[in-house]
Amino acid sequence: MNPHSRKAPPPSAPVTRGPAFVRQGNEWAIYQHLLALAPATAPQLAQSTGLSKVTVTGALGNLERLGLVEQVGVREGSAGRQPRLYQPRARAGYVVAIDVGAAWIRGALADLSGNILARLEKRSPARASLLVARIVEMAQALAEAQALPREAVLATVLGSPGVFDPSSGRLRLAPNLPDWERADLVSSLRAALGEDTLFDNDINLAALGEQAHGIGRGVDNFVFMSIGTGIGLGIVTDGKLYRGAHGFAGEIAVLRPAPPAQDRGLDSERERGKDRGENARDDGPRAAIFEESAAAKGIVAHARRIGLAVDDAEAVFAAALQGDERARACLAEQARQLAWGLAAIIPVLDPALVVLGGGIGLAGAALLPAIREQVEAWLPIPAPEFAISATGTDAVLLGAIVQGVERARLKAFERAG
Repeated sequence: MNPHSRKAPPPSAPVTRGPAFVRQGNEWAIYQHLLALAPATAPQLAQSTGLSKVTVTGALGNLERLGLVEQVGVREGSAGRQPRLYQPRARAGYVVAIDVGAAWIRGALADLSGNILARLEKRSPARASLLVARIVEMAQALAEAQALPREAVLATVLGSPGVFDPSSGRLRLAPNLPDWERADLVSSLRAALGEDTLFDNDINLAALGEQAHGIGRGVDNFVFMSIGTGIGLGIVTDGKLYRGAHGFAGEIAVLRPAPPAQDRGLDSERERGKDRGENARDDGPRAAIFEESAAAKGIVAHARRIGLAVDDAEAVFAAALQGDERARACLAEQARQLAWGLAAIIPVLDPALVVLGGGIGLAGAALLPAIREQVEAWLPIPAPEFAISATGTDAVLLGAIVQGVERARLKAFERAG
């Protein structure tokens, strides 16, 4: 027998779909269209979905009995009998969103319309061992603020530095959050908050928040650059968040920093690394990375090297506003570093807009002209627009709510069905 000739497999048995399957499919389609059109009538939904008015009316009645939609009045001005208006029921479930940072933990409770019902904000504990307990305590307090039982919370989303690796069940690339990469972290939080607790990169969530509620709304291609304790990028392409093959898209912290302004040669870069007490050699155990120069610690380190006695990056910005030339020189270098990172990604992604966020980015209005000028000088292609985030410190929470609401709506539908 020819080893390359193989017997064709038998044809698959036809898959049959019963009435219950068809009904659920129709109801889910109607629910999705109602989310976009609400408030809407049965005739409107019939036209939008292509289903018959009888099918839509029956589905709306069932969805109302299940507590997923509600009547909110009638359509005024209609000839004859006025059709009823429906909308998704916001209180059919709830979402907890938590933004875990090196300095602060911020939390919010939202309904299925994304309305924030409760908020909490606490300092991140100095001891890493207390971090999980603080997060669990906040999630419970948010639900208790609305007197909700645990099962009413259908999705919990945690945004933090790092990337969740589903193959190992742990977070990676979170050096600014002590112990956040330990092996039992995810399992500990899921045991306390629920097995369906979602973990996502904080800057990816910030990009979603900016897309839904900020100046990224209606922009199909933009990047959200967050500058604070760390630095990273959230990427939106064709209206969707882009994560890459392994979830590491936007991890620009690991890029090489801009070489010294006076000499962009590799030798000078190595010398700078030695001056900073780092091994910046390409063949050394660890090369200098972009985050060390462009994030908050890099700003402070540069300020101290040129004679400024400061404890944090905010003090550098304050000194610059007061006219200190050394502080202004420090911010000019910060703008150059950020432009260097953007010049590496703009030709690849071609974004229409670059949004600056994070603790440093939100204070970066003074940096924008210098960033734009440097990018335009380095690149022979059109530069994008530059802007400061309109969502402020809420960007991560808002993005977590967007993601959580999508998950919770599906869970509410599945649970009701």
